[in-house]
Amino acid sequence: MINKALLKKLDFIEIYQFFGGILGILLMIYLIFTTNVDKYGESFHILLIIPFLFFGFCIYSAWLLNKKKYLRGLNSVIISLILQLIAFEFYGIFYTAVNGIAINFTLDLTNDTLVGFDFQPSQYLLAFRENDVFRFKLNLFAFGMLLFVSKILKELKSSLYSIV
Repeated sequence: MINKALLKKLDFIEIYQFFGGILGILLMIYLIFTTNVDKYGESFHILLIIPFLFFGFCIYSAWLLNKKKYLRGLNSVIISLILQLIAFEFYGIFYTAVNGIAINFTLDLTNDTLVGFDFQPSQYLLAFRENDVFRFKLNLFAFGMLLFVSKILKELKSSLYSIV
């Protein structure tokens, strides 16, 4: 039997994944309607599909948790958190993935070494640009959530296996 404290933690993870995914999809829809999509090439249309897949996967992991498929749901959450751990921009390639919120430790090595923190809401960006920026970000919130979810997964496994 799974105890109530563990169920509350699982509910928190489910709600966080669900609302982060919904917010991400809504922000992507807003981006599509406010961007002149026609001026970009076909590759831009493909790059627009990837964020919906990412946020859909986050909502799917919340759905798995809601349907009491805890092991598959938590493993899916871990995959989505790993995708969110780092963001980078170097030599024209830009990648960031955030479901929910991100508190980033930023290291900018473009012209000088600059260190800082920034905050981001749900977003997914994969872009190719012409620039010489070299920036690396570590999502501290995703790192903390990854540790939290891993601990919950371990608790869940011990709870399930203690029944047998």
